[in-house]
Amino acid sequence: MDEDNKENKDNNEENEKNGNNNDNNNDIKSENDNNHNIILKNKIISLNDEYIMLRSISMEVKISLLMSGESDFYIFSRCIQSEFSEFTTVCCISKELESARKFISFAVLEKKKDEEGFFIKNLKKQEIPHQDNYIKALDLSEISFVFIDNGDNKCFVFLNKQEQNTNMLLLGDFYEPIADKCNVMFACSGDLISLKEVEISQVKRDSYVSYRNNNNENIQCCTIF
Repeated sequence: MDEDNKENKDNNEENEKNGNNNDNNNDIKSENDNNHNIILKNKIISLNDEYIMLRSISMEVKISLLMSGESDFYIFSRCIQSEFSEFTTVCCISKELESARKFISFAVLEKKKDEEGFFIKNLKKQEIPHQDNYIKALDLSEISFVFIDNGDNKCFVFLNKQEQNTNMLLLGDFYEPIADKCNVMFACSGDLISLKEVEISQVKRDSYVSYRNNNNENIQCCTIF
């Protein structure tokens, strides 16, 4: 009888141990499930449907990113049938290697001579003022911004530095207006980018005026090329 009791006790302890292990595994799984960041590395993300109409209203894209190493994040707006065209607008956020320095640039797509496809031609580039959200040991930097495609000849990017109560606004006003339904795509090149949050909505076309009027302490860097 004592041997049977001992065996039952051992089995209960083993089951208890296994049960604890399962609980630990579930905790780990739950923790991973809460991490909804999208890791981008040499990838393109496109919306499933072309529902954006820019004939009389604008598109607003709110984005939060983690950027590591030397990396570039691209927004391609005004894509027709999920394809690039001469109407496509390009906005790029780039980060330098082992540095907190980041830049915003506006560009257009130009067709390659005697070849298929396009190449990116930068038309305006500006350095983002120094931000404190940089982890030097990991060469990791976080940035949040708003991109607005006005649908006419203008696109712009707005950044807000809440800790310093200052804003930055960069305007690209050299695009071809578009009246057709279109799409927006995101891409990454370089080391690593984690897309934390993206929110796409359509807003009134006077959003640019609102951002500009609220931008009382607009930062203008001298590095424009």
